[in-house]
Amino acid sequence: MTEAAAPPRERLIEAAEAQFRRFGYRRATIDDITGGAGTGKGSLYLHFDSKQAIYVAVVEASVERFVQRASRLVEGPGTVPERLRALVELTIDHYSHDELLHASLFGGGRLVEGDVSRLAADVQRTRIRSLLRDLLQRGRSEGTVRPDLDIDAAARVLFEIGWAVVRVELEGESDLPLDRALHTLNQIVGLGLLPRHR
Repeated sequence: MTEAAAPPRERLIEAAEAQFRRFGYRRATIDDITGGAGTGKGSLYLHFDSKQAIYVAVVEASVERFVQRASRLVEGPGTVPERLRALVELTIDHYSHDELLHASLFGGGRLVEGDVSRLAADVQRTRIRSLLRDLLQRGRSEGTVRPDLDIDAAARVLFEIGWAVVRVELEGESDLPLDRALHTLNQIVGLGLLPRHR
């Protein structure tokens, strides 16, 4: 589909993403977004009720690109701990190359701040927790994850642990090599996830 043939909502998200990546949330203007999309303000407000809403839509679109890559890992071969490790590695790779998602999740930087950052971080947490729930459920169905595990709670805990590893790696704050951190995470997680054999 060519840009001219794309629906207005898609053109607005694409134009907004370009503006937010170039100028940051604060400096990007509605006029610049609508100009880039080839629409008027009325079209923007037909689809989004504020600049904040279009920013969240941009983050959702960017997260969906990550989720598409991550879903292939979740559905791929290997044990649940191996797939979790691959997911953490993919996350580090993706977020190290996507300044907008990085700023939205971890704050700081010139692209986003305050309430907008919190809303964008919530979008990311929700989608990635869902991925983790899917992975754990798949593991339970395969018999590689304990049947008594609280899947929702485990997904939330794994998200927080995984993001701690991702954050320190992305921020350059870790004095533990990533490979060693991931190996240890796999050992710890694996012990808690694997079915107990009597």
